[in-house]
Amino acid sequence: MTIKWILEYGGRKASFISLVRACLMVGILSVLSACSSTPEETLTPVKAPERQDLLDVGALSSVSADFSAPATEEEALLKAHNEEKSGNIEKALYAYIQALDFNARNAQTFYQIGRIHTMRGNPEIALKAYNEALAIDPNLMMVHADLGVISMDKRQYRDARLHLEKAIELDQQRLAELEVQQVMGSFLVPNRESPARVYNAIAILEDVENNHRQAREYFKLILELQPHSAVLITNLGYSYYLTGELTMAEKYLRQALREDSRFDRAWTNLGLVYVRKGIYKRALSAFEQTMSPADALNDLGYFLMLEGKYERAIALFERAIDMSPSYFDQAQKNLRRARAEISDEFQHAGY
Repeated sequence: MTIKWILEYGGRKASFISLVRACLMVGILSVLSACSSTPEETLTPVKAPERQDLLDVGALSSVSADFSAPATEEEALLKAHNEEKSGNIEKALYAYIQALDFNARNAQTFYQIGRIHTMRGNPEIALKAYNEALAIDPNLMMVHADLGVISMDKRQYRDARLHLEKAIELDQQRLAELEVQQVMGSFLVPNRESPARVYNAIAILEDVENNHRQAREYFKLILELQPHSAVLITNLGYSYYLTGELTMAEKYLRQALREDSRFDRAWTNLGLVYVRKGIYKRALSAFEQTMSPADALNDLGYFLMLEGKYERAIALFERAIDMSPSYFDQAQKNLRRARAEISDEFQHAGY
């Protein structure tokens, strides 16, 4: 539901500013009538920001009469920072939008608005804010970083590459200006101010597009900054799995599990490595770290079926069905498929 919808619902347009002021007036009058002996306090009423297109219903509903209007851009930005630090995301968003009334050309403010809308699951408003930020400052690294990651999530790989590469270019330029630098391959090693998620995202993109050597360069680069990240180490291990370099894949996946023994994706990927190696007991054990025994049997059977090992797959599906009646449907479907594949093989062989 947008602000425009609220104000125009039923075909009757209302002034949001007048509405807020009217509510404030009612509140003030109520207090004065109840406590007539209390000295009247001077309050600066809430003023609805001009950029109501950057608001959402949640941010609007959280603003109350005690949310006074800022007198300067600096005051609005400070209030936004403090509200977010206190966990009041809606009020922080409102204050950032109020700051635009004083300076509508602050690219960083638009970035903060876009960032919060991204957190709140409002992609359309976030995109509007990000685009306005880039219109003011095309080289705002963090906007390119966010847009790149968002595009990756949407599998819009062309846009993702444009933004991710731009973010890395800007970060590398920033690093080149520092007195202390560390070089790795063709890149400067990122520091704590670098957008780590960007290096990880572009590495994943390189793997998706079969540029595995480049992917690993990015993974190893960001691992210099976060050497104990189970996520990054797992991603690097999976990159080796994709090219069939199973020994290297197993090495990094085991390293990831040493960092975090409860990281499900590392266990699942290690199970895949063991399937490819033909070590099925180890594969089953790895899968069981993240799922029920029946699920693990079914999944192992499915992967074996994909590799053409239908008889082994059938045995696993039957065990899954016997172990868990609630799992009957999915395992039964896989069982029928595996039996059909065997039947087709016999027909093609002339039996």
